[in-house]
Amino acid sequence: MPQDVTSIQPASVSDVTTILTGPDADRDRLPDALELQLGTDPDLFDTDADTLSDGDEFDLGSDPLSADTDRDGIPDGQEIDLGSSPSLVDSDSDGLTDTEELAAGTHPALSDTDHDGLDDETELRGASDPTLADTDGDDLNDGAERDAGTDPLDPDTDGDGLTDSAELNIHNTDPLLPDTDGDGLNDFGAVNADLDSDGDTLPDAREVNEFGSDPLRVDTDGDGLLDNLEAERGTSLVNEDTDADFLTDFQETRLGTDPLLPDSDSDGLTDFAEHETHATDPLDPDTDVDKLNDGEEITRGTNPLLPDTDRDSLPDGEEVLIGADPLDPDTDNDGVLDSTEVVLETNPALADTDADGLNDGLEISLGTNPKLADSDADGISDGAEVTAGTDPTESDSDADGLTDQQEVTAMTDPLDSDTDNDGLMDGAEVTAGTNPLVKDTDGDGLNDGDEIELGTDPKNTDTDGDGISDAAEVTAGTDPLE
Repeated sequence: MPQDVTSIQPASVSDVTTILTGPDADRDRLPDALELQLGTDPDLFDTDADTLSDGDEFDLGSDPLSADTDRDGIPDGQEIDLGSSPSLVDSDSDGLTDTEELAAGTHPALSDTDHDGLDDETELRGASDPTLADTDGDDLNDGAERDAGTDPLDPDTDGDGLTDSAELNIHNTDPLLPDTDGDGLNDFGAVNADLDSDGDTLPDAREVNEFGSDPLRVDTDGDGLLDNLEAERGTSLVNEDTDADFLTDFQETRLGTDPLLPDSDSDGLTDFAEHETHATDPLDPDTDVDKLNDGEEITRGTNPLLPDTDRDSLPDGEEVLIGADPLDPDTDNDGVLDSTEVVLETNPALADTDADGLNDGLEISLGTNPKLADSDADGISDGAEVTAGTDPTESDSDADGLTDQQEVTAMTDPLDSDTDNDGLMDGAEVTAGTNPLVKDTDGDGLNDGDEIELGTDPKNTDTDGDGISDAAEVTAGTDPLE
């Protein structure tokens, strides 16, 4: 630091005069003698090259031997240009060094650069702009916001739609309370109860508070429906697809579907899926009128646009109702179309309706009744008859007077009318009481057929009771009846 002029001790008054008024080789307003005392160079106008003459530095109290007297990083000459003190690190005593102020864009000689009532250091610490009196542009300077308790970074501290300045200076509402009077309508709504900025017949207050819509746009969500129409219909003013079915409310209005219901016809398919994917009618749960709703058809794999997907002449819905497969024209693979089975009253889901061992298709080809296990009512199921080779459509396959079941019981052959080949049909033998399994029931040497022809009794070896068997009499030529 330069010596204070009072610390210089000349030998006499004449010496003082000499020091202050002597020669000044560099014309810096400091006599050479004084420069020698101070340590400056009497031949250099600005000894420390800080753009201030040694004389100016002597007058200002800065150090002519140091380019930056206060060591704040700013040369003394620049400080004078800026208006700051070259001898003070913080010229304006605002808590920021002059160097920090230059970096922040604030004035190092002004503690409140923007004159907003807050010193620069406070603003930087609080994140407001020390170079702008009104950081958030709400017409309330930052100092006034601090005093009011509002946020200098938010033009509408309480988020009620009114700027802090408007609340304090115009409406006398509380900028810290969105609903100053606690009536359920925020301050913006209360102040602008009847204002309709966008001319959509909805007051701004309702748009902001009730619907959350933009009072400056007639169609807030851009869905093609005016906000007032959406308000009437109950759709969202801020969401173009109220029911989230991927059709905009406007599209639903054109289609006639309900924009409040993702599935207007309640068929299990969204309106979008019906209109865009399946081409079904989103207003009709059963587009093809087959008694099966469109959603169920998609789930089952049937065609919701064709009433009879498998083309078996039965509507898909009817097939489902009776247990048949609407994707298979012959559900039970019995060779009979499901629709034919319905006409015949057989079960289209059961290959053998009457459980007789023959599937319905085979019974039809054989002429048996697929609904009766024993078509000819002979006591033997149709399947068993086919296996045995008897006629399932005739109760007496060999026409011998005995039903096939009777023959089975009697152990005769239902395919041979005369099992024992005695000339009498099995039925006649049973009627007569002879044995249809034995040619000669009475063992007299004449078979039963011959006895009937002769008139003898096939159950009596000696018809006339003369002690000679019928066969012996026939052989001898006598009359077995006399």
